[in-house]
Amino acid sequence: MPRWRSAVAWRVGVLLLLVAYFVHIDNAMKVRPDHAFLSLLIVALVLGNAKRFLLDWSPFVLLWVAYDFMRGVVDDLAGKIHVLEPYLLEEKLFAGFFGGQIPNFWWIEMQRAHPDAAWKHFLDNLCSGFYAMHMAVPIVLAWIFWNTLRDRVMFYRFVLPFSLVTWLSFLTYFIYPSAPPWYVLDFGFVQPEPLFKGAGAGNLVAADQWIGFPLFESVYKHMNPNKFAAIPSLHSAFPLVAFIFAAKRFGWKALPFAIYPLGVWFSAVYLDHHYFIDIILAWIYVAVCVVLSERWLFPAFFERGPGRKILETDESREGAPVSGTAAPGRAERRRA
Repeated sequence: MPRWRSAVAWRVGVLLLLVAYFVHIDNAMKVRPDHAFLSLLIVALVLGNAKRFLLDWSPFVLLWVAYDFMRGVVDDLAGKIHVLEPYLLEEKLFAGFFGGQIPNFWWIEMQRAHPDAAWKHFLDNLCSGFYAMHMAVPIVLAWIFWNTLRDRVMFYRFVLPFSLVTWLSFLTYFIYPSAPPWYVLDFGFVQPEPLFKGAGAGNLVAADQWIGFPLFESVYKHMNPNKFAAIPSLHSAFPLVAFIFAAKRFGWKALPFAIYPLGVWFSAVYLDHHYFIDIILAWIYVAVCVVLSERWLFPAFFERGPGRKILETDESREGAPVSGTAAPGRAERRRA
């Protein structure tokens, strides 16, 4: 076997082992960004490119630190939680299509009316699986760009809007903390107590009842940093960013991957975690950040600025042809 084919086979093998590992961990305890980062760092150490890993993956580390930082800070600084306004807007826009009630509560009534139906158990498990993948899938896709394909240009094109969406969403959570629909269902329109510690699992508890163990309830009670970060829905934004850049890299071959964002969006409503308006606003955030990144930020930093040095790989300095060793021109990125 030629040397380059052996190297590709090795990288694909590493990818498959990582996917299997994340699937196992996700089923056992749910994948957290810090856990995923440490796991990938160990792999990078074994592969001998830990230094580059720490440089390239630092945006994910910063996002994880900020996400953990929100655990107490947002709740302390938020002040008024917007409970009624999002509900009223959702009701005004969509209640006419669901018998006079919001889509979330229509689904809740359907589930309560058919507690033992086969379709309910199927959707409970399917939706909980989709919803739990919102962090693992973007990390795996980033690893595919970074290690499996050795396409650091596409890796940074993906990471930049991914980071922008996340930071803008964090800022929104500070400015406009909003209650998700599960809170309205459980507590009505009253303001939450300053130290509110509700579980926040929404209808994911249905999956817990099916498996006979309070998995999602425990995760959301002890590991969910901010229960009033509903607008926009990052659960809805991450899959869309991932699909956009999978399509940019793989073209029509990425079309089956569309089931991932579609499944997460449906799950967000079915599981009573987000209103439709949360999802629509997430789409708008993603559209703005992708356009801003692709047309201005990436060219300014990686084509004309100091980012060109970041994309100089060890292989390129040795003269080997490596995908993504140089930032593409504007025309090339438009074709992507």
